[in-house]
Amino acid sequence: MTDERISQTLRRLEEKILSRSASIAVIGMGYVGLPLACLIASKNFRVQGIERRPERVAMINSGRSPIEGNEPGLATLLADVVSGGRLHAGSDYEDLRGAEVVFVAVETPVDEVDHLPAFQALESACRDIARRLSRGTLIIIESTIAPGTMRRVVRPILEEGSGLRADNEFFLGHCPERLMPGKLLANLRSMHRICGGGTPKTAEVMVSLYKQFVDGDLDVGDCVTAEIVKTAENAFRD
Repeated sequence: MTDERISQTLRRLEEKILSRSASIAVIGMGYVGLPLACLIASKNFRVQGIERRPERVAMINSGRSPIEGNEPGLATLLADVVSGGRLHAGSDYEDLRGAEVVFVAVETPVDEVDHLPAFQALESACRDIARRLSRGTLIIIESTIAPGTMRRVVRPILEEGSGLRADNEFFLGHCPERLMPGKLLANLRSMHRICGGGTPKTAEVMVSLYKQFVDGDLDVGDCVTAEIVKTAENAFRD
């Protein structure tokens, strides 16, 4: 697409975000993805959750939280958005077709043997997205990833599997989660975030989206900056 066409596509997406009519999908209904999906749905977006474990899907669709431990407000919020028809979970990646924004919140653990990041779940999710990717879709990785992962792993899988070009026919961003167990909703609402976009305009659209449900400050950056910020934070926590 030409630069003007790209700008028009992003403007249309931003308009749909601001009117809360954009179609949202969240991949991974764990301790990051579930509260994220619930909070977005509570702002009157319609959200499709994707989760491979059928028992977790059944619990979510019955309005029961599968997350263990005390998470203030989450069970009530989940029951509300499910009963209101704003959140539905499923295991079929075909439900991604037509999604205009896709959040990826799958696990990215460190291998206990060689201490390297294990990106199998992320790679699998990207392959499944690529086969159903529509032009103009914004894909945001919330999972914790090492610097360079967006460039070396995420982007090539999506481009190869879809035949589309990132930052041109679809858009990429990284906004790493900043959650702690026991404070999932509170952290989501209040923690400052960095919106790393594949392009500056993509980052601006991400800010417009996160403003719908995040009260904390939202900084604009690129994908590498977002990756480095999260790595530095985790190192400080350790």
